[in-house]
Amino acid sequence: MISIALVLTVAIFLIIALLFGMNRAIAALPALFFIMLLISFFGFIVVQFFPIILIFLVIRYFMNKKNPKRGNFYYKTYTQKDFEDMFRNQGNQYGGNYQGSYQNNPFGTFEDKSKYYKILGVQEGVTPEELKKAYRELAKKHHPDRYANAEPEIREMHEKKFKEINEAYEKLQ
Repeated sequence: MISIALVLTVAIFLIIALLFGMNRAIAALPALFFIMLLISFFGFIVVQFFPIILIFLVIRYFMNKKNPKRGNFYYKTYTQKDFEDMFRNQGNQYGGNYQGSYQNNPFGTFEDKSKYYKILGVQEGVTPEELKKAYRELAKKHHPDRYANAEPEIREMHEKKFKEINEAYEKLQ
């Protein structure tokens, strides 16, 4: 078993030397020596106890066939909003910070912002002043304080609309 481990170690050494150079191969010698010891030791154990290991694996196979592991995975029907929320949360994981010219937010650049323009009732490419004006008009119209004494359904509808307006303005700034 030691000879097989030695042959494998030499083969790995030569592959490293050819691909990465002799300096890296020499630097990898301690790790290769450790790998050779593991192969020789565990290889001996595997050969000596192979019948017992094989019987154990067959028993485990048939036990798992009757009762497979379920894990924590469950099936769910996902909607477009679920995916949008997932991408938004992943984008906020880093806070959207810039590092040089690379934005550390891989998902934020794929967001479709046309819906935010529709929410604010403006066309794409408007100036920041026009965007701010549209935001303020809608915010005044749907502010929850204006509907504090209204029926609960109407108040909730305006609160929801106000949140949408705020989100749209934040995304388009």
